[in-house]
Amino acid sequence: MPGMGGMPGMGGRGRGKPPADTQKLYDVLGVSKNDSPDVIKKAYRKLAVKNHPDKGGDEAKFKEIQKAFDVLGDERKREIYDKYGEEGLESGGGGEGPGDIFDVLSGRRRQQRGPAVKKGENMVHPLKVTLDQIYKGSARTLRLTRKIIDQQKGVESCAPCGGRGTMIQTIRMGPMIQQVQKVCDACGGAGTIYRQQKVQETLEVHIPKGAPDGHKINFSEKADEIPDGEAGDVVFVLQEQPHADFKRKGDDLYIERTISLTEALCGFSMELTHLDGRKLLIKSGPGEVIRPVNYNPFGEEEASAWTLHADCDVPSLENAAVAETEDINVCKKACEKGQLKGKGIGCFVQKGGKTVFKQCSFAEAMAAKKPSKGSKLYIIGDPNAAADDRLMKACEGEGLPRLKHPFEHGNLFIIFKIEFPAQMDTSAAKALLKVLPPPKHVPTISEDSDDVDVCVLKDVDPVRSHQEYLDAMPEDAYDEDEGGGGGGQRVQCAQQ
Repeated sequence: MPGMGGMPGMGGRGRGKPPADTQKLYDVLGVSKNDSPDVIKKAYRKLAVKNHPDKGGDEAKFKEIQKAFDVLGDERKREIYDKYGEEGLESGGGGEGPGDIFDVLSGRRRQQRGPAVKKGENMVHPLKVTLDQIYKGSARTLRLTRKIIDQQKGVESCAPCGGRGTMIQTIRMGPMIQQVQKVCDACGGAGTIYRQQKVQETLEVHIPKGAPDGHKINFSEKADEIPDGEAGDVVFVLQEQPHADFKRKGDDLYIERTISLTEALCGFSMELTHLDGRKLLIKSGPGEVIRPVNYNPFGEEEASAWTLHADCDVPSLENAAVAETEDINVCKKACEKGQLKGKGIGCFVQKGGKTVFKQCSFAEAMAAKKPSKGSKLYIIGDPNAAADDRLMKACEGEGLPRLKHPFEHGNLFIIFKIEFPAQMDTSAAKALLKVLPPPKHVPTISEDSDDVDVCVLKDVDPVRSHQEYLDAMPEDAYDEDEGGGGGGQRVQCAQQ
């Protein structure tokens, strides 16, 4: 197109760029471009079993195989890859660069080029999954019925309305004649006549490790067909079912256990069957005392404490977002419950009827603080101030796999409830064990066994652990159009 300066578009690549590599991923799986989805799936399974790290395979090779199947196993992604290579996938198709959705903080844009294609309605189905399936990853074969256009009859233009979808009806009222436009009865306003038939589709739904509740798995163009555009998508929405023993928060797991005062003071060990069937021998460190923790990870989140610093600003920190208001309640709500929640807003500055939000830590905000007459600087409370009171015993790395990073795991926290004896003898410490109740947990497995993993409890901050999960969460884990309504006035993006 004139004036595009060689920018790549849907029809080709920029001048001077080498052709896209559209063969590499096929070579990784050892298949050809003409192979069917079933052949690709079988090749992936064979290679995944052979190269899985748990069976002595190379982790980097396994990740490469997984990446190749993520693309070639998806009909839509495979089509884009065959045309534009991996660069096309990274840019959203066609290698055209940034897009049409403006992220509040990232500043990236995705731009769709070319005329919009009409698309049929999506078929959305809930899919119940257990925590065990989310931990290990699983596949479900599901059947659904869809409507397709009978190709033998084809699609014909509606003769009664001439393909317009409407007809002019003449109504005589005495000496007057009135013409009224109405929807064509023959085609229902579509302008075309066609016959549909019902067929059954079999879909293999792969539940990825660590998928969050509400995660959407999309099958492109597998819904009902329409005559003048693309078929809609089939979307499965994961519904995580409660577990009898484990609770989940992000990729962290929690269990509750009641222990005796003896175990709390003199040492604790217990056995636990994990979600993947492994046996864990969990014990406290030598000389450690298990104390009660008042922090409730599943309690309602407390409102953040914001400290006002009058006549101050943080000019050296980059703007993350801006709001055309100085309503303090609106600004706090946007950070805590609205569209800026989880975006790392550490402070905001109000002046001249506007509020500018900064993405920073508490320490960075305090270090960047400068005098500025008339400005009101609000800095969020130090999140580490109460970290010591939140420390809970945990088995590091024994939580859920991280979505799209299955070799990284969250933590397994144990919420201890200490059962105190009715009374306590004040005799010497040497006699203490004789008067305390016996341990509630007596393992039957040995830590020297080859099939037993020994886990020594450590102090881990669950807030920090969950924040690591949020930081690593891929952008496409949820729908990009999920609302971020914070109520009140909408926060605008800061454009540099």
